Amino acid sequence: MPSKYRIDYLEFPSTDSAASRRFLETAFGWSGVDYGPSYNGIEGAGIDVGIDGDSGRTAAPLVIVRTDDLERARRDVEAAGGTVTRPAFDFPGGRRFHFREPGGSELAVWVATE
Repeated sequence: MPSKYRIDYLEFPSTDSAASRRFLETAFGWSGVDYGPSYNGIEGAGIDVGIDGDSGRTAAPLVIVRTDDLERARRDVEAAGGTVTRPAFDFPGGRRFHFREPGGSELAVWVATE
């Protein structure tokens, strides 16, 4: 039976993640969470949001799909014509990989690690 896939996270690039966080808190009343010197989370937006201030970030917002089987997701992505652009890596709370779909958009798939 295939893994269930659902969009559950959106990651925005920012040249100043703290300023972006303050803006979203002030403009919309959402709550920010510090995850490091260049990464902030946003809660209360209707979908979980991250603000990535790292210099190596993607240049556009990144849609992140959740799964319960990362290896199967990679196989499904590649079988459908997607190209992995960043191999699986660990981060606090999970593991993910990035890929480009045939039309050119970059997305990511992640799995929680408990």
